[in-house]
Amino acid sequence: MAHEIEIFANGSAGFAAAGKPGWHGLGYTAPGPMTAEELLNNAQLAGWDVRKVGVGPVTDPVTGQPVTADEDFLVVRTNPVTGQPERLGMVGKDYKVVQNEEVTDFLQTLVDESGAVFDTGGSLNGGRRVFVTMRLPEPLMVGGFDQVDLYLAAFSRHDGWGAFTTVATPVRVVCANTERAALRNHAAKFTVRHTGHIAGRIAEAREALKLTWRHGQAFAAEAEKLLSVPMDVKEFRQFAAALHPMDPNAKELRRKNHEMTMRELEWLFTSAPTQEPIRNTRWAAYNAVTERLDHKSPVFGSRDIGTVRAERALLDDHDNTKTKIRAFKLLTTA
Repeated sequence: MAHEIEIFANGSAGFAAAGKPGWHGLGYTAPGPMTAEELLNNAQLAGWDVRKVGVGPVTDPVTGQPVTADEDFLVVRTNPVTGQPERLGMVGKDYKVVQNEEVTDFLQTLVDESGAVFDTGGSLNGGRRVFVTMRLPEPLMVGGFDQVDLYLAAFSRHDGWGAFTTVATPVRVVCANTERAALRNHAAKFTVRHTGHIAGRIAEAREALKLTWRHGQAFAAEAEKLLSVPMDVKEFRQFAAALHPMDPNAKELRRKNHEMTMRELEWLFTSAPTQEPIRNTRWAAYNAVTERLDHKSPVFGSRDIGTVRAERALLDDHDNTKTKIRAFKLLTTA
């Protein structure tokens, strides 16, 4: 299923970021941190008034007789640009709508007086999926110079296909990469199904996210370990081969693409200026992988390159994210 930053009828995008532009070059860039109201307005997430509309009786095309559909509902929003109603999905009678305003309220209450600020927000896949992130106040420092921020991200869906989910993700500010490298045996997320209200789950979420704060500290500790372990080119090649194993029966084109991937990774590890402060370490190896996936890996087809790269960086179920997780595990377990 395709997931895209939403582009409205007037050409504007459903995305806003604070301080620096989004990695995909779309949407609005605020000069600094935003309030919840500013984020919702700038990302065009405000005033959707998401609601359930009963399907009502339908006609059986075989018998011509009416069929009761009292338990079926359409999820409808008001398009923020056209003002017209739009169908987002179909759900059952127990489905609870979560307004975009409730997402920001939840995050704001969750972090309370911590100093976290709203940083990004947007809509994906025609409004079916929305996200809001807050930047947590204290960045992590790897090696005393490599800054890693923690972002609290909330994902909500309006199409009935997913739960309301809150996760923490470390982001390497130098490259503006969104990282979702889950630590082994850690689950840094809190999930609520759309059959209950999220407002009453704050205490439960805070308890779950105590693990999240430890997750952030653990990420910094693991990263410090990676930074302290030297890695030469020979070892890096072994790591890259384990990360991207080559099928001995692969056809010539696949072999050429694999060879190109290996060359790009080795160049990033040995020569890229972004790796200079961390050169020849396992932390550099991990960052070579993330830099290639987010900025260097090719984009095929007719779709907009910026939008494709946005999906790769943002979506936690993307294959690129799974590759980052494998890379992190390989480097921390070897």
